[in-house]
Amino acid sequence: MTRDLIIGIDAGTSVLKSVAFTLDGAQLGVASRPNSYNRAGHGYVEQDMLQTWHDTKQTLCDLAAIVPGLASRAVGIAVTGQGDGCWLVDGDGEPIGDALIWLDSRAAEMAAAFVAGPDHA
Repeated sequence: MTRDLIIGIDAGTSVLKSVAFTLDGAQLGVASRPNSYNRAGHGYVEQDMLQTWHDTKQTLCDLAAIVPGLASRAVGIAVTGQGDGCWLVDGDGEPIGDALIWLDSRAAEMAAAFVAGPDHA
C-alpha cells in the first residue's frame, strides 16, 4: 500500500484527537475523546498520564476504523500538546506520577514574590 497520509495527534486541555491527512493537507478522518484533569483545591491541577495515553490510543483505534489501512499508509506522525507543564517519566518512559499541567497555579504566590523582589531583573 502507498504511504500517502500523515497522522496528527493533539493532546489538548479539553480534547484528545487524532486526525489523518493526505500529503497535500486534505483531512480524511478525525477521532476524539474528552480529556480530563483533576482539581484538588489551592491551585492543584494535575492530569493522569496513563489515562491520557489510554485515551490517545483509543482515538488512534477509532481513526483506524474510519480510515482504511491507516497504519500501513502513514508516512509520519506529528504530536502536539497543551501549553506549559511538567510530564515526568522514568528511564523506561513510564510516568512517575500525574502531570502538572499549565492550569496548575500552586506556585503563583512564589512567582509573584520573586517578581516583586530584588532578584527579578
